[in-house]
Amino acid sequence: MEKQPYRILLIEPNIEVAGAILKWLQDKAVVTHIVHSADAKAKAGLTAWDVVITDINSPEVNDLDITLIVKKSNPNTSVLIVTEHKKVDFIISAMQNHADGLLFKPLGEKEFVAKILKLAQDSRTRRFEGKKIILAIGAHPDDVEVGCAGALAKHRAEGDSLNILTLSPGEQGGSAATRKKESQKAAKLQDAHLFLGNFIDTEISHAFTTIQFIEKIVRQVQPTHVYTHSFHDNHQDHRNTYHATITACREVPNLYCYLSPSSTVDFKPNIFINIDDFIEIKLLVIEAFSSQCNTRPYLEPDLIRATARYWGRFCNYHLAEPMEVAKGHS
Repeated sequence: MEKQPYRILLIEPNIEVAGAILKWLQDKAVVTHIVHSADAKAKAGLTAWDVVITDINSPEVNDLDITLIVKKSNPNTSVLIVTEHKKVDFIISAMQNHADGLLFKPLGEKEFVAKILKLAQDSRTRRFEGKKIILAIGAHPDDVEVGCAGALAKHRAEGDSLNILTLSPGEQGGSAATRKKESQKAAKLQDAHLFLGNFIDTEISHAFTTIQFIEKIVRQVQPTHVYTHSFHDNHQDHRNTYHATITACREVPNLYCYLSPSSTVDFKPNIFINIDDFIEIKLLVIEAFSSQCNTRPYLEPDLIRATARYWGRFCNYHLAEPMEVAKGHS
């Protein structure tokens, strides 16, 4: 799988210094350069960075402020302070604020680049150590949410990252534009990144084009765990999504198949995920698909809850989502 480039925030008002750093890192990372104090504070609070390089000392914000902002937002992000201050009290303050590194001007390219690459890798190691990257795949809007929104909410509560891939806009079930908006709303409620395909509803195949499309998302996301449809399903789109996923996710160590309203009696789950604390979130997420809720009995809240209650008989009578384990290593 392709390794995603490091994402670096450079806070450097000195254009000459910034130009040198941008040149040094141009083939090694995606660098966002910020000059102004207000922008620095706003961008530093985002969680997307592998490394934040800070060299700012204004009345509004300084390097120590930036370090605090970054570490409060995401303790795993590495912070490198570039400075001319070699005073002991400044160095101690930087350490107390949990800066990951200090480099003093003038900068040398070799030392600087080596430091940045190490800090970036350290950041990623911390971020993904013990965390899971989830990719939930469905043929149509609301398939993922009906099948595993409780499990996804549980993952999110544990700090895992969520990604949803919906292959078709679901135009056979209503307005494609409306269903797209509903999918986006549901993804936002789940704090998930949404990928929308444009395969024709009812005509999804498990041919190379579908496999290749899913593979592209897998390379981008690099999931540790995948949820998808079961083979034991009456809907051809669901079965073909299963087949394409199995091939496209051949290198992913954990793959689970969720229940859908069209699952057959041959659906035989062997794990049952306790969603006691997440059933209300699941119901809220499903409500986002308002164009479907009034016409699809399987989206009615009492049936969603009753289904979870039924499968809970295999989970010490908790509310549960059933899964077939296609493969599992963690």
